[in-house]
Amino acid sequence: MSIIVLRETGKTLQDSFAKIFEHFNYSPRGNIFIKPNFSARPPIIQGENTDPIFLRELSKFLIKNGARKIIIGHGALLGIKEKTFPFERIINKGGFASLRDIKGVNILNIDDIEQNTVESNGVKFSVPKILQEVDFYINLAKMKSHMETDVSLSLKNQMGIVSPMDRVNIHKNDLDDYIAHIGKSVKPNISIIDGIIAMEGNGPHDGKSRKLNLILAGDDMVELDSLTAYLLGFDCKKILHIAAAQKLRVGNYPTNNTLEAVSKYKIYDFIRAEKFQKFLKNIYVWPTKSCSRCITVLKEYGKHVKKQPFKNLKFIKKAALGKEKINIIIGRADDLEFSNLEKNVCIGFCARNFAIKHGIKNLDKCPPSVRETIEYINEELNQ
Repeated sequence: MSIIVLRETGKTLQDSFAKIFEHFNYSPRGNIFIKPNFSARPPIIQGENTDPIFLRELSKFLIKNGARKIIIGHGALLGIKEKTFPFERIINKGGFASLRDIKGVNILNIDDIEQNTVESNGVKFSVPKILQEVDFYINLAKMKSHMETDVSLSLKNQMGIVSPMDRVNIHKNDLDDYIAHIGKSVKPNISIIDGIIAMEGNGPHDGKSRKLNLILAGDDMVELDSLTAYLLGFDCKKILHIAAAQKLRVGNYPTNNTLEAVSKYKIYDFIRAEKFQKFLKNIYVWPTKSCSRCITVLKEYGKHVKKQPFKNLKFIKKAALGKEKINIIIGRADDLEFSNLEKNVCIGFCARNFAIKHGIKNLDKCPPSVRETIEYINEELNQ
């Protein structure tokens, strides 16, 4: 079996890393690149981000066992004009700055370094050139539920290595297929999934942390993510990006014998992500396949409503006391269907197909400003 599953409370991390590298007969030599899962969007939720202690202990283990240099690579998060998530703020707010104190560890903003183009079946991405220059690449994912892709594991984690504009374009196209194409064009030597404290519910940003005390590692992302999804109660063949990656031969589904061998780790009450978020009585927000820019716009709109309730009294009354269901739709919502009796509000460039199909208006910007969104939603709901 090319996967190892470990129970880990966080107190014996060095032993766990030793077991992982021994299982795969890997010796961590030379320059090692680690792609973690940094978010640090406020509020900081433990189950959303790579654990700084986990990353620190992994780095120390690698240095102690022969690595010359550890390069922890990440970029800034997609933001909007009114709300940005710059790289250094992510590092500082997420608790990762202290990693720079470890000799041999370098934290690198991959948005600022030379990029190479990689390709999978005609689909091209810009990725850091350094990935092709290091001796070993570790894909360090967090175990999370996800409103758009069901789960966020090793395949999904690699979206963070492509350029910011590539990430935007991925959401504009077929998110699941593009995740698979990244997996085809960039393959880590090993992927590690930190499930000591995972996220369940409406991940990746609005779920709840849950202590599962699991670490999984594998050299086949399809097998690893499929097995992890199985442990969380999913049918991996119904998770679209995993199925797309298997079809592209990024890797293989685990055998029934492999699944049976790890069934003792299964979580029977893991809470999956919904396809919507509900606010008050009547507001349903559908992220579908949206990038985080439109999501951030709506979060900022929600803050505006809370800060200025009297200015938004009509909205609040309709949301809390009205009889009409209000769907706020962002992202590639082509497959959504709603009753004509519901109020549908489309926001962002990606929702234009839904709007055209249903003969309704759309705030066709990529992304719209917070002010534009405030004015548009108020206008739509005041009709």
